Amino acid sequence: MKIRTTAVSVLVAASALAALAPSQAFAAPQAPPCTKKNIAYLDAQNDHEDAEAKVTAAEQALDRARADRAKVDRLGESGDRLYQVLKLGDGLREKRPLDAVVADELIELGKAVGKHDPVASADAAVKLADATEKEIKADGAQDTVGGEAAADVIKTLRSRAEEARSATEAPNVEARQADLDAARTEMTKAAKAVRPARDAYRNCLDKLVN
Repeated sequence: MKIRTTAVSVLVAASALAALAPSQAFAAPQAPPCTKKNIAYLDAQNDHEDAEAKVTAAEQALDRARADRAKVDRLGESGDRLYQVLKLGDGLREKRPLDAVVADELIELGKAVGKHDPVASADAAVKLADATEKEIKADGAQDTVGGEAAADVIKTLRSRAEEARSATEAPNVEARQADLDAARTEMTKAAKAVRPARDAYRNCLDKLVN
């Protein structure tokens, strides 16, 4: 329950009790002194709390987006690793260039990862894995050092593809960062509004006492 709700309830109750006093039996109930300034102060506190909550939510959303993007980026890392194995792996393809289909799939994976598209990246990774496995079998290189190394990378590639496919927040890192920046700006404004409202309420109370 927010601070204002409780405080206003107390103020209303005090007004009701005052209205029941014999000397005020027929007078309209009056709010205690400084009520408006008290409520303004409580409202400012509530606004600040709400702004803090929005910042927390925005931070969590950004964290999720960054985690999803990392899943997609790892696909790109696996693609790079596969390229290195295919080009440099012992006994796999020392005598001729990279297969054209495999090369095309590597390019498509790079494009999809560059766009932070989780589904397109996962699909491209699977196609790359399929094309590479087909080429390795065509070369008869399954049992070579390079073929075994490529098989390990392909296994990782397929696993990461399934992980990345559900990383729906991957494209939204920049948008979530903008949301967080805006939420922090609003929190700063709300925080600055609390002290003037508090000082106004205190000054009102001081006048009653002094």
